[in-house]
Amino acid sequence: MAMKMTRVMPSVYTDRTLLADLPKGVRQQLSVRGLHTTGEFKKASFVGVIIDSGSTSVFLPRSVGEVPSERRLQYACSTLKAVSRYSREGNVYVDSSDDGEGEQGLEQLETVFTLLEDYQQNGIYSRRLSVRKRNSGRVDWGRTLKRITPYPDSAGTPVYIDYHGVIKQYADSCEVAAIHASVIRELDLRFSWLFSGDIHPIAVDLSDYPEPKVDKVARLRKELSISYSDRDVRLLKLLIRYLERQSGDERSAFVAGLEKFHFCWEHMLGRVLNYNVTPKINSILPAPVYINTEGKELSANEKSMRTDIILHDPSSERCAVADAKYYAATIVKNSPGWSDIVKQLFYEKALSTLSEIPESIKNVFIFPGVEAHLKEVKLRSRDTGSSDSYDFIEGFKPIYCIYVAPMEVIENYVSGKKMVRLTEQVLAS
Repeated sequence: MAMKMTRVMPSVYTDRTLLADLPKGVRQQLSVRGLHTTGEFKKASFVGVIIDSGSTSVFLPRSVGEVPSERRLQYACSTLKAVSRYSREGNVYVDSSDDGEGEQGLEQLETVFTLLEDYQQNGIYSRRLSVRKRNSGRVDWGRTLKRITPYPDSAGTPVYIDYHGVIKQYADSCEVAAIHASVIRELDLRFSWLFSGDIHPIAVDLSDYPEPKVDKVARLRKELSISYSDRDVRLLKLLIRYLERQSGDERSAFVAGLEKFHFCWEHMLGRVLNYNVTPKINSILPAPVYINTEGKELSANEKSMRTDIILHDPSSERCAVADAKYYAATIVKNSPGWSDIVKQLFYEKALSTLSEIPESIKNVFIFPGVEAHLKEVKLRSRDTGSSDSYDFIEGFKPIYCIYVAPMEVIENYVSGKKMVRLTEQVLAS
């Protein structure tokens, strides 16, 4: 029978939660993997899922606000789908133990998603069999000619009253089907909520399959060597990958997510905003040229400017250069610093030199948050003005601050929808 496991529902936290405020087991998993900020008061630096010792913890992005209890599962599901999609679209190098800079377990997370999706669409693995039957199915002429005696018709032409036929059938009672069922049962218990956003199981009809007693990976490899259909080959490879990377022991920790979510934040905003011309414009932005002591000009295109997001609505000739900033931005202390401000001002100046872009360009910071705190950033003279009335320098355009609910961005990104209202807010004069 199948291994007895307990359905695990997630506890939900947010990125940048103080480690001291988290349960001991979760705190230890973050600490041992370095998924936290530095300093005296360490905070979680992680968006993703941790499953360990029978408990499941999901970390949503920072600044999501209060999480309604009735939407906890859906928020967790959407967040992990966004992380998984980003791992595919963002050209992230992934590996279950070391996913590269800032990534954890994303390939295994994608494997889990794909296996559950395949099961919902295609059901349990079945082997295609060729069954021979007399006078039924497609005619096997070679066998018929050898084994059936024909009778001549009135013209003397041989007629075969009987024939040998072949019928294609599918059998799901083989060892491979049992292995597939055992994996899906485990995934259903540990991860189905992650896939469906619902507490209900998705594989309730697999209890009759026995727990395989064979070497699962070896048996799957043998089946793979004789399989030809695209679905079978893909499924068998996924099962092998999952079993090789996951012990199946409920006590072993499963950690999947992102340490540095700001890259994902930038990527998602680029996908959900309309009129995004970033790749096109980035390819023609100014690049530096070094001139050596002999007067030779040395181009450095690899050091050219690269903006986060450039929007250009050709119908209205409105343009905005936006920087996706994964900051709390509630006060000056936790807002973008001087280097971020200078870079953004210089982007606007560089864009104004391009004929492809209108002269009037809006400068924007986009922060995660359900509530706005800052309106804009301006530069002032240090020689004049006071704390009550600053003398702003007109030569520098303001950088407008826009806040957008992280879960709204995530849910639109996962569903492939555009955020029309946010686009209008970024472009508005």
